[in-house]
Amino acid sequence: MTTILTDVSSSQTIIKAIAACILACLFCFSPTHSPSSAQDTDFSPHTLFQQIHAIEADALTLGWTAGRLQEVGDLWEQAGQIEHAVAYWERAVTIEPDVDLLQRLTLAYINGQMFDTALATLGQIQQLAPNNNWAIYYTALILAPIQPEEALSYAHDLLLHDTYGHTMQDLYSILNSERPHIYILSDVAALYADRRLWPLAEYAFQYAAEQYAPFPDALAYTALMRAMQGKDSTERLHEAIELAPESSTIRMIAGIERRINQDYEASLSALLQAVVLEPTNPVIYHELNLTYTNLGQTDSAENAEFVSHLLAGTIDAEGNDISDGNAPTLYIPGIGITETALQSLSNLVEAKPEDQWLRAIYGWALLELGRVEGGITLIEAAWNANTNDERVGMIAAQAYMATGQLADASTLLTTIANSDTPYAEVAGAILGIPR
Repeated sequence: MTTILTDVSSSQTIIKAIAACILACLFCFSPTHSPSSAQDTDFSPHTLFQQIHAIEADALTLGWTAGRLQEVGDLWEQAGQIEHAVAYWERAVTIEPDVDLLQRLTLAYINGQMFDTALATLGQIQQLAPNNNWAIYYTALILAPIQPEEALSYAHDLLLHDTYGHTMQDLYSILNSERPHIYILSDVAALYADRRLWPLAEYAFQYAAEQYAPFPDALAYTALMRAMQGKDSTERLHEAIELAPESSTIRMIAGIERRINQDYEASLSALLQAVVLEPTNPVIYHELNLTYTNLGQTDSAENAEFVSHLLAGTIDAEGNDISDGNAPTLYIPGIGITETALQSLSNLVEAKPEDQWLRAIYGWALLELGRVEGGITLIEAAWNANTNDERVGMIAAQAYMATGQLADASTLLTTIANSDTPYAEVAGAILGIPR
């Protein structure tokens, strides 16, 4: 498992841990038990409300029973009014505690970020059925971010379980690592995201953001987990960007969040901002491919995906598969691409001498690997050949900053900050210009 931190290397590597969830479709928890009346019910709102009214009329005469309360709650759930459903289910289990209905309530509380209430309901389930593995599983998941020591014992009980064992083994390994809490909490959040447990991942990232504030990466991931559930995510994302406007990770998350919300132009702008901040990160190019695809820009999508695979070291400049399952190909932020990827990039630049963006990327890759003179030479050559490409200008400015040429960097950044491009905001942030 990887860990989110705010330093250069670790704040980016969490991407690997949750890559699958980032690329997945919107997924939310749903009750594991469908309402018993679902198959017989007309789902039109008018009919549902008629049925609710009829049951309530009967209850005025015959009284409320657990069954009637649950039935009305089920109808409200089918009408998409989960808050009303929960209110009826809560009354039903007060009259007649039922494990099945308590589980459905627990999932509703988890979806609603009501974790104290969810824990109390799980406690009721375990009183009724002490060996209920479902309750043990969710208790472990909820406790892990806030009380890792206590969660450890719950996870231990399910290590060999057919359904829950895989997740519990990973969770147990994290909780038993004896590392500082911030590492444990970050890995727990990443695990939940990897398993597409979006409400629990939101909860864990939000807790990390609160406990270790300011923690812009955790805020950004909280926003992303909310977007995965169809919730509003703008407030937390804006706060993350305000705290760390020069973070390529947060800019990339903004691009993904905007794409989830089908704002493809804004997604593209955010991802272009991310890529100039970290031009050798293959993950950003893959995300660009997805957004270009949504925009119908097929050529740009294919080019971005090609560069993504090349920088990851899985294809050469001709597009041939050179991946080796035994060789590390993972991009490591702050350390750079592999020698294999570097050679492929060099060959691609040689094959496309007119592409100054590729030349600048190659120069940046050399700079990251400590080959400063060669890197600066290539970047300056790319910029001098095309001073109208603000992407190249951003790489040149950051190269100047990295090598102590602050006056040259400031001049370039000032020019870009005054441009009408997505990079203006990033250039302004580096210069300390308020948005």
